[in-house]
Amino acid sequence: MRLTEAKLTAEIKAARYDRVYFIYGKEPFLISMYADRLAEAAEEPLDFNLQRLDELTDPDVLSEYVEALPVFSPLKVVTVKGFDPEKADEDLSKRLLDMIADIPETTVLVFWSPDLDIDDKKAKARTKKFLAAVEKYGTVCAIDMMKPPKVAELCVKKAAKEGIVISPDDALYLTERVGGGMTAASDETAKLMTYVGTGGTITRDSIEKLVPRQLDAQVFDLAVQINAGKRADAFRTIDELFAQQIQAVNIMSALSGAYLDLYGAKLARSAGMSPDEAAPLLGFYGGRVWALKNKIFPAVTNLGLEYLRETVQVLFDADIEMKSSAVDNRTIIEETVTRLFMGREKQRRSNVGYR
Repeated sequence: MRLTEAKLTAEIKAARYDRVYFIYGKEPFLISMYADRLAEAAEEPLDFNLQRLDELTDPDVLSEYVEALPVFSPLKVVTVKGFDPEKADEDLSKRLLDMIADIPETTVLVFWSPDLDIDDKKAKARTKKFLAAVEKYGTVCAIDMMKPPKVAELCVKKAAKEGIVISPDDALYLTERVGGGMTAASDETAKLMTYVGTGGTITRDSIEKLVPRQLDAQVFDLAVQINAGKRADAFRTIDELFAQQIQAVNIMSALSGAYLDLYGAKLARSAGMSPDEAAPLLGFYGGRVWALKNKIFPAVTNLGLEYLRETVQVLFDADIEMKSSAVDNRTIIEETVTRLFMGREKQRRSNVGYR
């Protein structure tokens, strides 16, 4: 069967375990957490009742672990990290399908794959067969990115456990600064906790000093600065990006992605769609739906379709130039941003397709 994250949580809490699990998705922190919670079904002696494989290199070893009986415990748990069914050869795929169909009642086998995103509509035959087998004999659960406000809430709780204060607003600022992912937000919160010490307060100033902005977040800010006509801020952001030694091609890719998101959001708004209705059509799921609703949709309120069409064309041309020209890549970035400003000024003066 397929379970939502909430249902998986409830099943684990009630100690209702299936024989096999496949947990994957876009939020490594949560996927790892659920693998650990399932591992807690194993009791002492853990040397016999819990086996963890960091990768699946030898199916014979996995088979031995799965078939071995637990010692002084009703269950044993075997976890396999990072398995991608599409990368398994035909022989391994067949052996795993046979194994999944015949797991002893005393074994819980957990495949957990952080950063593995599977599109059911585009999945190939080998992946579909693996998913179908796990669904038939156990549980499949896809974990999407958590929404930023929930991530921020967990960061506040993490700090509070050590007697450290961070306000909900600053925790949300931190979360957005690192791109919304729980793993990055948790790691940066831990770093800030060490910095301020027990009894301290994590402030907005300490976040800005110690937490680097994730590339997509920085570049989205760059797009907003361009659309607002803030030249000095935009070129300051470019300076910061290059000071961080980020490759120009990555900056260009992120900037193109930001404007494509804006263009898609504007098309959706023009069609009378809400962010929730537009999200699946634009490829936004989980925490990214929150970003679409709270950042991207509001950002296109005063932007016109004609203007956004021009920006997409400018960025397309710049990408071609960067890949085929001998011109310095930073120069291409700066010239591209200048062209975007010119397009913005043109639309503003004519008031056609801008508002």
